[in-house]
Amino acid sequence: MSWRSWLIPPAFSQWAGGRSRYQTRFDDSIGSWATAIDQSNGYDSDLILQRVTRATQGVLRGEYVFERDGVAFDLEEYRWPVLSALLNVAAREGELRVLDFGGSLGSVFWQHRAMLSGIKVKWGIVEQPNFVHAGKALVQESVEFFDSVESCNASLTPNVILLSSVLQYLPEPEQILKHLLGTTANTVIIDRTPISEASANVGGKTACLQVVPTHIYSASYPAWVFSRSWINAELSGFEILAQFSGIEPSGRTSEGIEFKWDGVIARRKSHG
Repeated sequence: MSWRSWLIPPAFSQWAGGRSRYQTRFDDSIGSWATAIDQSNGYDSDLILQRVTRATQGVLRGEYVFERDGVAFDLEEYRWPVLSALLNVAAREGELRVLDFGGSLGSVFWQHRAMLSGIKVKWGIVEQPNFVHAGKALVQESVEFFDSVESCNASLTPNVILLSSVLQYLPEPEQILKHLLGTTANTVIIDRTPISEASANVGGKTACLQVVPTHIYSASYPAWVFSRSWINAELSGFEILAQFSGIEPSGRTSEGIEFKWDGVIARRKSHG
């Protein structure tokens, strides 16, 4: 599946999505994804990639522990629900083969690599061409980069799908999810995703214009807020093993829909 339908680089979306609800605004008065596209004012993709590349280079040199959203961190900070799901798969299947969709330059891998030591790990990142090129140039151990789901699936035969702060920025998330769930992976991890317990608009998701204030980064772009029922329906062939809270503060759209940046762990249902 082509990346050309993407509107913004995932690394930027993750960085902007992690800001406080008092800084980043979700305007759902716009009514549709198409309108959100029309009203969005873009971003500087080269600057975003440069930020992430510099931070990742620092991690590879041992200057930092990990990078997230273009920011380098000196101390360990694990996403314990995500890590526990990864370790569970490794324990059950003897190795870990991750298809990290929109995984930037390996943020989640480097964040958790210390806890994955001693485990056979293959980590495949499906990204846009400029991120694939930058990732390959870094020559990262255990991390490979692919420009399509098909090529990653053929090379790694993944047993885990990871979507960390990326699903909400896809124009057609249903199609991407269906495509990913059709791979060899039997476990899906969704993290840092705006999910509401309230009913959303038609289709179970609400289109918003996510506006980042100028003192952080002057940009605005479309984003979805999903209803919990939408998530469950899209994962209907999977058993929900866990639901957990994200690292960002809870939010509220301009029309009053409350949401949290939650996560979900699901495993394919057995037909045996």
